[in-house]
Amino acid sequence: MLHSGADPIAVLSEVEKEVIARSVHESNWQEGLYLDRGRTRELAEAVFESVGDVSGPHLDMEAVLEHHRKDVVALKRKGASIEEVAAHNLARAHVALRWIGGELMHRQTASLMHALEGFRKKYPELKAKMSAETQKTIERGFQVMENMKASALPIDVPITEGSETQGALLNKLLAQDFDTLLHPMRPAYVHFLHRITMMGIAHTGKCGVFRKTPVHVGNPELYFPPPSLVPKLMEQFCSDFPTILPGTVKYDPILMAAQASHKFVRIHPYADGNGRVSRLLMNLVLWKHHPPVYLKADKKGRHRYGQALRRADRGNTKPLAGLIGISLVEIYGKLLDAITP
Repeated sequence: MLHSGADPIAVLSEVEKEVIARSVHESNWQEGLYLDRGRTRELAEAVFESVGDVSGPHLDMEAVLEHHRKDVVALKRKGASIEEVAAHNLARAHVALRWIGGELMHRQTASLMHALEGFRKKYPELKAKMSAETQKTIERGFQVMENMKASALPIDVPITEGSETQGALLNKLLAQDFDTLLHPMRPAYVHFLHRITMMGIAHTGKCGVFRKTPVHVGNPELYFPPPSLVPKLMEQFCSDFPTILPGTVKYDPILMAAQASHKFVRIHPYADGNGRVSRLLMNLVLWKHHPPVYLKADKKGRHRYGQALRRADRGNTKPLAGLIGISLVEIYGKLLDAITP
């Protein structure tokens, strides 16, 4: 419980860190990587403290990966187990979700501004047919756009050279192709998450690289696409990835998160690590709507998760969405407990 003078924002930040650490623990346990929650939390805390070391003015994925590689090498030199490396990796991948989410949001914002710029060119000839109130509203929108383009706020995503403020970044993005801005999700982001998640665990040549071999599972009714189709399917997956720009979302983010996660698993684009990346993408869809979720990996939780995936294989993703909902109820309960005097 909080005392009345405690800072709610600071408390919420701490609860979010605890939820991420729990998500790391549960997601790795789903894959049979067993590490106790205390040690998982220690490794996650180290990641949270070191993310400020990565900086620069698009998302500089290579810089992030190099920083992460050095951390993984240092961990392994100290004798860290595979389970410990996996926990460290997944904690950093959760931090990277914020950076990917921020970049997607900037690009989707730029797509709206791109469309508005196109309208502004035709506005003078249309203005006479509009009421004074409508003109006022539209012109207020133009002013908001100009304020955003002039914003001196710093960029909270580690990016490459060229832009140091949000306004400068938006101006740079406005020069890009509209369709690229409208559908900003790319396979490169998914490769980025996979490389972070599997670094020091899988062979370097298989990190962030689509599988070259077929997938064999015990269930003869379960079909995974052949390797030759994976690149095209992932291009389509990214093209269909839901917008995450706050204020423009018209879908149920919980159901959409379940659908995106399951669709990724059914493509099974990598030789290993698909489950962990699928749950990261689940949280990317939820970004800016809900806190990160975890799907419990105890015996009962894994049974429920397995059942939900099998039902999703038959076209019903609502049970999987239900598990996300159950997790959110628990997480919001913790948040309320933390901020209630």
